[in-house]
This record gives sequence, structure tokens and C-alpha cells, in this order.
Amino acid sequence: MQLKDSYDYVVLGAGLSGLSTGHALQSRGLDFIVLEATQRAGGVIESSFTDGFVVESGANSMILTPTVAQLCEDLGISNQIINAREESKVRQILWGDQLHTLKASPLTLLTTQILSFTAKLRILKEPFIKSSSPDGETVLDFFTRRFGSQVAQRLAGAIVSGIYAGDPSKLEMASVFPRFVALEIEYGSLLKGLKKSPAAPRKIVSFKDGMETLPSTLSRKLQDHICYEYQISSIYKNAESWIIKKKNGDFIRAGHIISTLPSYALESIMKTASFPKLEITYNPMWTIQVKVNRSELESKTIGFGFLASMYERKDFIGTLYNGNTFTTGLTGKYALITFFVRPDHCEHKSITDVLERLCIPYLRKWTGIEGPIELVHSKKWPHAIPQKEVGHRKLIEKIQSWETENPNFSTAGNFIYGVSLGDCVEAHQKLVSSITSNQPS
Repeated sequence: MQLKDSYDYVVLGAGLSGLSTGHALQSRGLDFIVLEATQRAGGVIESSFTDGFVVESGANSMILTPTVAQLCEDLGISNQIINAREESKVRQILWGDQLHTLKASPLTLLTTQILSFTAKLRILKEPFIKSSSPDGETVLDFFTRRFGSQVAQRLAGAIVSGIYAGDPSKLEMASVFPRFVALEIEYGSLLKGLKKSPAAPRKIVSFKDGMETLPSTLSRKLQDHICYEYQISSIYKNAESWIIKKKNGDFIRAGHIISTLPSYALESIMKTASFPKLEITYNPMWTIQVKVNRSELESKTIGFGFLASMYERKDFIGTLYNGNTFTTGLTGKYALITFFVRPDHCEHKSITDVLERLCIPYLRKWTGIEGPIELVHSKKWPHAIPQKEVGHRKLIEKIQSWETENPNFSTAGNFIYGVSLGDCVEAHQKLVSSITSNQPS
């Protein structure tokens, strides 16, 4: 691609955040370019066809929010959306080396065997606890304060594993679950708040050809506005504009930069001394797909899959029963299962060891599956999920203060707005709307 010397808007990164930003700029007829360091768009959303399955190396599904639904309609891919199977509505949590089934109902908390009788009584006391979330409270402390240690470690711990593969004793509650903090402030109780202000129904979906359908369609629509393999060495500002310098010495000027890069990538190229130190931890992830006999998956497993709190296991995050979730996880007599492993906490380093010493024996133990379990695919993500640890809100405030002092630079991406795909799409559309509405005409 032949680049111009300057652009009104330059978007850094062609993951879903960057592509959503580019799409919003394109829909307004603005002058822009998206710079991507690698040969492909989509970031950690990566789908492939293997052994007759649709295999996801990254995100396996998304919530069909109104914004995402409208985007799919605009892109002409609504007819490719597939809904999660009815069987997937049931969830399980691993605790005490056993799987405990949870259904989408608050009453489940009072009937599940994962909690003791005393812990269930503690839940009933929650509406009467008069306290509020202090600044910098962790996820663990919030749920312990409101519901007791068992709910915090066993249930909230498992949820945090599923979303962040993280440590609830480090993650900042107001950054990770801001809605819960807001409900506590407004109603004085999380349970009261959830009852009076319930969340909108969630519809979990994927695509016939996998999750990469969304970013690949966006990238095709933006093909004249994406420059691949653009290796940035530095970003700095002169009197008129921002300068984006390439490693070979070439550079372009930007009227406004919108960065959707991971924090570590952005920090490495920002050459303005005042730019805040980000120092955000990214937890790694190892996704491992195997196939089992479909008959065994259907007869010996329940629902979506299961999650493991880090207070139960640090190495094993959970398992997704793809075959129970989407039809793309079924082919002939076989069904797909995905393991999620934390490689930084796993003593087994090779895929063979992880399968033979961790995943397969424990899957057999927890589910009773006896038939063949064969490797289909695996991938390690060294920087999979940004961790919004205590101090994250103050960091965001520092970034916002820096942006005020250094106009026409917007720091975005999932470490700012959230890790769900719906968050990525909606937040970056709103960002472009805000930026462009504030520009002088």
C-alpha cells in the first residue's frame, strides 16, 4: 500500500478494537489509516477449520448486544450468526475436585452443594449489610464483604477465572465489575440492586465459519484503509502534528492518533517523557482443543462447560464443551472440547505433558469420559488478557490527564474499555463519535 504523508486520523492496531474504530471513521467519510504490525487483522480472534470442526484459538463466542447486532447487519453477516444451543445455558464450577452445576437463577445459590449451609445463610444476610466499597477494593474483598469467603473464593473466583484468568485478590472491583459497585451504591445491596435493575437478557452467539468472521469482514471493508506489517519505532509530537516513525526511518503525520494497542506495545513506542507508565500485567493463556466421542459428551457432560477458581487450581482455568454450545463443535460421531490452561502456573511445559498429565486424566476423573481423547489444535497466547489490578482506575485518570495536556491522542483498546467483544465494538464506536463531535468544523 502506498501511504500518504499525513492523515487526519491514524488508528494503531487492527484487532477488533482498531477495526471497530476504523469502521466508525469510514462511516463518517473521514480521512484515516489503520496501522497493523502483523500480516493479518483480528488480533486474538482467530478461527480455523480442523478435523471438520470450527476451532477458535481466541474468543469462542460473544454476547449479541444491540450495537453488535447492528454492526453485523451493516456488514451483511447477520445471516451467518448462529445461536448457542439450549444445552449451553447450564454452567458448572469445579470445587473440592468435583463439578457443581449452577443454573441461571439466584435460587441456585441456595440449593447448590458447592456452598455450606452457613455460607447460604450468609447470602441471605447480604441485603442487610450496611457498607460500601472503599477505593481500591479488590474483587475478593468486595464479595467477601457482601457474601462471605465461600461465595468470594468459590463462585466469584471461578467467574474471574472465566473472564480474566486472573486473581480476585489483585483485580480492582470498580474496574472489573463497575456495575456491581454502582448497584451497591444506589441500592445499598447487590441482591436488591440486581432485583430492581436486572441486566438485559444475554444472547450468546458465534458465526457459521467462526468468530473471525467479524474481524475478517471488517478488514475487507476497510482494505483500502489498512496498512499491514507497519512496524512503528516511535511516536512523538511536533508543533503541528503527531509523528509516527517506522523502523526503517519512514514516517507519517497524524492529526489525531487513536491507539488500540496493548499497553506494553504502546508504552514501548511512546517517546514523550510525560506519557504515563502503564505497567499492566497480561496473563497468558493456552487453548487446547481435543475431540471425544459425541455420544460420551452428550451423555456424560452438562451445559457450556466448567470453570475452576484459582483457589481450587492455579493451572487449570476451565473447559468449554464446544459440542454442547454450538453445532460447529460437532462433526460426525465426534465432539470438540476446549481446555484453558495457565502456562505460567503449569509445571508441564510441552503439549504432550499437559494433555497426558493434566487435561486428559482430570477430564476423565471429573466427567467420566472413557473413550479416546485426541488432540485437534493448540495455541499459546503469551499476552492474552489485561489485568485490571488495584490502581487501574487511578492509571486511567493519569492517562486522561495526559491526553488533556496532549490533545489529539486517544488511548483505547481492551485494557481501557473491557475485554468482551461487545465492549470493544461499542466503546470504540462511542469514542469516535465523541472525538469527531468535538472537532472544529
